[in-house]
Amino acid sequence: MRPLFMLFTATALSLLAQEHAEPPAKAKPHVAAPAPAAHHPTADPEAPDNPGAGLAELAAGNARFVAGKRTRTLDTAHDAAMRAALTGGQAPFAVIVTCSDSRVPDALLFDQEAGRLFTIREAGNAPDLQGIASAEYAAEHLGSKVIVVMGHTSCGAVKAVREANGKPLPHNLWALQAGMAGLLESTPQDPNEDARTYGARLEEVNARRQAQAMLDRSSLLRDLAAAEKVWIVPALYNLASGKVKFFKPVSLAATAPTHH
Repeated sequence: MRPLFMLFTATALSLLAQEHAEPPAKAKPHVAAPAPAAHHPTADPEAPDNPGAGLAELAAGNARFVAGKRTRTLDTAHDAAMRAALTGGQAPFAVIVTCSDSRVPDALLFDQEAGRLFTIREAGNAPDLQGIASAEYAAEHLGSKVIVVMGHTSCGAVKAVREANGKPLPHNLWALQAGMAGLLESTPQDPNEDARTYGARLEEVNARRQAQAMLDRSSLLRDLAAAEKVWIVPALYNLASGKVKFFKPVSLAATAPTHH
């Protein structure tokens, strides 16, 4: 009897111990390791870091274009690497506000590859509100240092406004007149000036006025200009020579905003 009793007791103690034992730990759910952060390319080490350097780079690129010695826009050996780098972001050092004219290829005439120029194109290089917002975005969020508002010789939009002489243009072409409001009134034709000379003068004046209007209509650009973080520079591109003539950056003169 005793061996049987001892066997029964041992079995009971074993069952009791199992009953009061801590429950087995639940398996922790599998948590995937966080994905690595997206890789953003480092800033272009050759990118100008101030407005003056930005303007100098544009001038140097245009000089190469005029001389037929482009380098940046002829280097195609690194196109794949350039595209791959640019998928991570952009940091254009300059904004180019220019005409829609097909004869004004801004990347070529400044000899700059993809990712270096932020381009806004409107007939008559007269940016509307969205164009100004685009320039604000480039300057504030992308770090652009210089905004070039560039007209060109033989501009069809300026010619249309000049020849209309205040009469409304048909269809939506009236918007060209709205974009250049006040141009003819501020720049009357000299009696001794032929139409071609007058038109060339209007093209330059229009570039200057449009650059000033961008500054006058944007408090953000005014603040950046006042801090010397951005220059807004009028310019004129000569179709025949390929040369860009830069004028002085527009000033922060307190003038009434120009509404387009």
